Amino acid sequence: MTDEYFDEMRKFGHEDEMRYRMLMRGVKKLLEQRKREKSKLFGGLPLRQKHKTPRAGKWS
Repeated sequence: MTDEYFDEMRKFGHEDEMRYRMLMRGVKKLLEQRKREKSKLFGGLPLRQKHKTPRAGKWS
């Protein structure tokens, strides 16, 4: 989160409801950003291929 965000948070009083709303928005934004970065990392990896035809199992 940016310094501007924290400056805005300091302006609100501890009892102000808007402070908690902004905090939750900031946390949500941060989690979404991490999720996008993670999807970029794993987006290029090939997925595991599933077999299209059923195969008989081995009996021991």
